[in-house]
Amino acid sequence: MKNPIIIILLLITTTLFSQKKYHFIVPESLQNMSFQTLEKRFDNSLFNKKSLAIYAKTYYKKSEWQNDEIIKANGMYMLAYISSEDSLFSLTDSIIALTKKRNDFIFPAKAYILRSIIFFSNGQFNKALVNILNAEKYSSKSGNIEQKTLINQQIGLIKIELGKPQEALALIIENYNYYKNKKTGSPYYVYSAWILSNIYNRLNKPDLALYYNELFLKKMKVEDPYYKYFMLNKGVSYHLKKQYSLSNKILDEAINLLKIDKINQAIAYYYRGENVLQGEKSDLKSKKYFEKVDSILISTTEFTSILRNNYLHLIEIYRKLKDNNKQLYYLNRLIEIDEKLNKNNVVLSDNMNQKYDTPHLLFEKEKIIVKINQEKYIYIGIGFIVFIGLVFSLYYLVKTKREKQLFEERFKVLMEQPKNEVIQVIGTIPVTTIVEDNKTKSFDLPKDIEKDLLQKLASFEKEQGYLVMNLKLTDLTKQFDTNSSYLSKTINHFKDKNFSQYLNDLRIAYVVKHLKADKKFRKYTIKAIAEEVGFSNSESFAKAFYNQTGLQPSFFIKKIEENKEI
Repeated sequence: MKNPIIIILLLITTTLFSQKKYHFIVPESLQNMSFQTLEKRFDNSLFNKKSLAIYAKTYYKKSEWQNDEIIKANGMYMLAYISSEDSLFSLTDSIIALTKKRNDFIFPAKAYILRSIIFFSNGQFNKALVNILNAEKYSSKSGNIEQKTLINQQIGLIKIELGKPQEALALIIENYNYYKNKKTGSPYYVYSAWILSNIYNRLNKPDLALYYNELFLKKMKVEDPYYKYFMLNKGVSYHLKKQYSLSNKILDEAINLLKIDKINQAIAYYYRGENVLQGEKSDLKSKKYFEKVDSILISTTEFTSILRNNYLHLIEIYRKLKDNNKQLYYLNRLIEIDEKLNKNNVVLSDNMNQKYDTPHLLFEKEKIIVKINQEKYIYIGIGFIVFIGLVFSLYYLVKTKREKQLFEERFKVLMEQPKNEVIQVIGTIPVTTIVEDNKTKSFDLPKDIEKDLLQKLASFEKEQGYLVMNLKLTDLTKQFDTNSSYLSKTINHFKDKNFSQYLNDLRIAYVVKHLKADKKFRKYTIKAIAEEVGFSNSESFAKAFYNQTGLQPSFFIKKIEENKEI
């Protein structure tokens, strides 16, 4: 729930005074009044706009005639208190510039506190924190205990808005006990009690909240400025106790009293909607209260994290009603609110922990941060590994697909090739080599020897002499009754390859031909086929087959079996 003092302050500071073109005549009854008396009357008139403005303007006007920087600073402070925000910040800047180099008991901390309150009321929590930390720095130097309690109170309020009421509790209890022991009837005593009841409601401890509510409500009249805020807390407490009818009665009274306090009236309407939703289980009845909350929030820049659930309810209700337009509208409103909350709260949470948590909590925080970072790096690592895996998988799939297309093309070439040709399919371009007529080429070898060797090679190929196991050039030289030099040169020149390639190509051509034509031959193992055509092992056969055809023999056999035409 929002700070009622802040709300009242905002009402007071609705452009009551502008620093520019200021003309004010001090009333005759106040001309001889001391600054101390004026300040005391100012403090006692917080809920009376007219009196507050007169005392502030009088003090400020009289302070201009003084040669005392602190009196001038106090006059500017009172003037800032009743001014519009632009003038307020201008005046507090002047106060800070005037007093920051003085070791004063009150200033400039007091100006920073006021700035923090205004920023907080506008939902600018980060700026509110910066200013209250500056106030804390100067207040610590002066040893001003009264200011320290106000600073702790403001820090507690910021923690509450951050969703950390448990952390705020100790600060507010300390303030409550401080003002209680002073027994001066300070409004801050009542205010700290109200904050305590608020915190206990947030911690879902309604009985403790009701203790503080009843302790002060029994002493209050309806016209008391705090009465409506305690009533609001009381209505929330009975909501938490699931006494919905009683809660409704109290909240309705609070709503009527909170007409000029939009944000707290919105909170009252929200809990009215919650009472209907949880007590009567009626989406349609609760909807009108939740929509009332939204209409109020549209008319103000204020917001509190309590009301975030208001939009979750509306989104869910309109989802059930299948109204997509309304559902989208409230979803967008929720996004706007979350952006505002996140913009302030993310930065603020870290600063708050660093400045105001105990050493133990700081240690625990560091452990958690390390754990989060470790998990973050683990997730990043896993993500990177998954990404690399996906890239390689994609690459493998593309590569496999391309290879499959290439193998299909090579297979097609082999299947369509005439039976009297020796096929080489290397890369993606098929190359056909046909044994050439001996008349087209000549080299420096006696014509009779050349002719004889070509005839013997033709017979060798026709009779399939190349199928002999472990056949060597020397074996064929003896068989042809020639020398190895003549035979090697003849094969190199006319076949355009060395003896080993020539032999392997003949064997592979034989295998391709028979695999295409002979189903029984296709049933052989790779090792048996290798031995059948003269290879000493299946590895050398498979390598030679791939080098000539661009395919593995097992793939070629499988594709033939799949071909319905074979």
